[in-house]
Amino acid sequence: MLSQRGFVRVELARWDDRLVVVKRLSGFSPEATRRLEREADVARKLDHENIVALLATMDGNLVYAYAPGMNLAQALERGPLPVTRSLKILRDILRALDHAHALGVIHCDVKPSNVLIRGERALLNDFGFAKDLALASITGDQQLLGTPNYMAPEQFLGVRTDYRSDLYAAGAVLHHMLTGAPPYGNQVLRYLTGDDSLVLEPLPREAAWLTPVIGRALMRDPEGRFSSAREMLDAVLAVPAAA
Repeated sequence: MLSQRGFVRVELARWDDRLVVVKRLSGFSPEATRRLEREADVARKLDHENIVALLATMDGNLVYAYAPGMNLAQALERGPLPVTRSLKILRDILRALDHAHALGVIHCDVKPSNVLIRGERALLNDFGFAKDLALASITGDQQLLGTPNYMAPEQFLGVRTDYRSDLYAAGAVLHHMLTGAPPYGNQVLRYLTGDDSLVLEPLPREAAWLTPVIGRALMRDPEGRFSSAREMLDAVLAVPAAA
């Protein structure tokens, strides 16, 4: 078993003579069943080199491609990443989000443990909390879903219909990669509940040129953020690391 979250178990298995990752229910839960079915509906729409592919659904189980390597959370246990490596990972995350957003899908849980590192490529994983704007909400869809350290303020308040929430999360992941800690650390709930007196930890000197990018991505008001993953990606690509 690779992981267990509530009633959902993730296991490594062999299918059609290849290693795959299988996501299945480990008990009976109507809510978990609906969420797994919704995840399958969402994942079928996505086809991108920076998103872990859904290969099949069988008897309610989801069969995903196996991406050997480590996730970003594991990589960050060793401390901050070099600027160049951080930017490569961010670019892959934003490319994945650009694809998903174009199809009406908001990930809603972009965080290091949902980013897989496979060689020089990063893959966005786990659309279990995703919001598909083309599909009706399911029971419990307005409950608090996500991880506070990477959660946009509006998402913390229950709003899950804004693509820019994912851009906030991408900015938070970039901040973590560069500083070794997510924005606001153990004070994040103070920020999410409206305390604007908290100050972000400054970036290392070699990454200081990215301060405006992270500052815009982490704006409390979504209107102040980048308007799309493509715009955020273009902003990063436009500024040389030597700036």
